[in-house]
Amino acid sequence: MQVVRSFPKTEVANEWVRKNKPMEYSIEKHGDVQLIALSGRLIEKSQADDLIRDFEKLIEGGTNRYLMGLEGLEYVNSTGLNLLIGMFTSARNAGGELVIGGISPKVKKLMVMTKLDSIFKIYNSVAEATENF
Repeated sequence: MQVVRSFPKTEVANEWVRKNKPMEYSIEKHGDVQLIALSGRLIEKSQADDLIRDFEKLIEGGTNRYLMGLEGLEYVNSTGLNLLIGMFTSARNAGGELVIGGISPKVKKLMVMTKLDSIFKIYNSVAEATENF
């Protein structure tokens, strides 16, 4: 599953997309773990509506182990952090776990500044998280 916004093929729009790459995501099953990879910039809730819907379907279907790959996430604001906290809480409420495997330097800095690194288990890479999850 992937979400990609379409913009008019103008030079201005192309420049905006280069600077403000919208958030994209994919969800892949790896054994009993769902890998949710985010990329781009997560700056408004409407960007994540499909992700939230897909995540809720997985929870309702009994999936409760999630690995978030955030290496491709260039930027996140308080809205994006709220989304991650909500997903973490939903996984925990379903008797499961959500960990982060791989994180971009900017996002990691924000996680440290907000002390969310003390709540989330953060691994250096998806491979390391997979080994330890």
